[in-house]
Amino acid sequence: MDNNGYLKLKNYFENITNQANFLNGFAGFFSRELANKVTSRKEPLQAPYLALFKYQLGLDGDEMKTMGIRKLGFAVIFNNVKPDDYEAQYAAIDAAETLALKVMARVRFDNKTKDHFLWNSLQKDSINLEPVELTRSDFGVEVTFDIRNAQSLKLDPEDWKDITAIC
Repeated sequence: MDNNGYLKLKNYFENITNQANFLNGFAGFFSRELANKVTSRKEPLQAPYLALFKYQLGLDGDEMKTMGIRKLGFAVIFNNVKPDDYEAQYAAIDAAETLALKVMARVRFDNKTKDHFLWNSLQKDSINLEPVELTRSDFGVEVTFDIRNAQSLKLDPEDWKDITAIC
């Protein structure tokens, strides 16, 4: 069973950001990573960039099959938009929406690829986009969506001192 866990999904989004011709930077799930990259003198994030911000795992299913439902979130952000230029802010949000949909098209493509770890996991009806204003000059959209995969809850007796065998 393939694990679609935290690190695998972070690496996946970092890779698709690197492969995209329309994104210039990436920040992982930690807000301090985003803050450090935005303020970096050495290599500051260049617009537009993708930043992950949400990872949540829930479990569902009957006694025979447990499903992991991962709620993911990322944002596509344009920075250095003039704080007093509302039209430029609207345009940044509109452009970010277009780019976010390109990212989701890639996720859907990978979801349709049989050998990909995301195979048949995207819950398309869970996709949600919302405008976001991070600071007075950072605008874009937040995207949230769910993926659903089998998730093992099988107990391994090797992990426990007080369990010697499982029938």
